[in-house]
Formats: sequence, structure tokens, C-alpha cells
Amino acid sequence: MFQGFQFPNTILWFEAHPGTAGWTQAIVASLAIVAVYIAATIPVRAEAARLERERRLRADGLALLLIPEIVVLKGEIETCIDHRDIYDTPVSVPLTLASKTDDLYLLGEPGRRLLQTIGLVNAVAAQTRRFQAIGVMHNGAPIQSRASDGASLWANNVTSLRVGIVNLNEVLEQIQSLQIS
Repeated sequence: MFQGFQFPNTILWFEAHPGTAGWTQAIVASLAIVAVYIAATIPVRAEAARLERERRLRADGLALLLIPEIVVLKGEIETCIDHRDIYDTPVSVPLTLASKTDDLYLLGEPGRRLLQTIGLVNAVAAQTRRFQAIGVMHNGAPIQSRASDGASLWANNVTSLRVGIVNLNEVLEQIQSLQIS
């Protein structure tokens, strides 16, 4: 009949079989290492999941804030393409949108495309201001001898701004798909 665990007999058996004691120690040590690893990673995984939920919430909130600003910027670019020339004031990125550029990484691909478009609009504006500053205006009126230079530069700017419109359309689509999912 089973008499329960007999501590002295068990110790004597392990002492009589030295290889068994070594293997038992190795197995128990391995199990202890696995148990410590699992116990240590549970809070880390929970924290990572919490941070991911927080990042998603921040991205969703940022996307909701950006939609009207993107629509306004897109409208300004379209107006600039249709009704302005190299001598007019260039399109500028709204300060409310420019102030959020540090957080655009939260959006992933839409954020990268939006940041690219902001850079493109700023580059077109800087190029336009530079052209205007190098003497193409005299007493507020364009100098006619530089008009051909301005026309080719403006054609390049319009092409760049059209790329910006395409980017903004894709950003809006991607942001709206983020909101649905």
C-alpha cells in the first residue's frame, strides 16, 4: 500500500544514483528559468498592449483633427493652381496643420504622405518667394523681361502642387479607412 512521500528513502535513492540527481537538477532549473521568463514577460506584454491601444486612440484622434485641415489645404492648393501665378502670394501650410507634424508618425503611411505634401508645399512657397525676391518685382509690378523665367518656374510649381493634391486625396482616403476599421 502507498505510504506517502518518504523523504529519507527518496534522498537515499538519489544519492545511490548520482546521474539521476544531476538530470533532475537540470530539468528543475530549466523549468525555473522558463517560469521566471513567463512571469517576467507578462507585465511587459500587458504594457505593450496598453501602449498600442493608446497609440491607436491618439492616431484616431489626430486623424479626426486633421481631416478639416487637409480639406482646407487641398482647397487652397486647387485655388492656387487655377487662379494664381508666380507673382502672387504662395500657398502656405496652415499653422494648425504645421504644428501637428511631430505627431504624424502615429498615422503610419498617411502621416508620411501628409508630411511629404507639407514639405512639397513649403518648397514651392520658398521657390516662389525666392523668385519674387531676386528682382522680378519693381514698385509692386512684375518685370516683363523675367516673365518667361517665371512662367516655366510656375509650370513646375503647378506640376508639384498637382502631385500634392494627389497625395492629399490619398491621405484623406487612407485616414477615412482608418476611421472605419
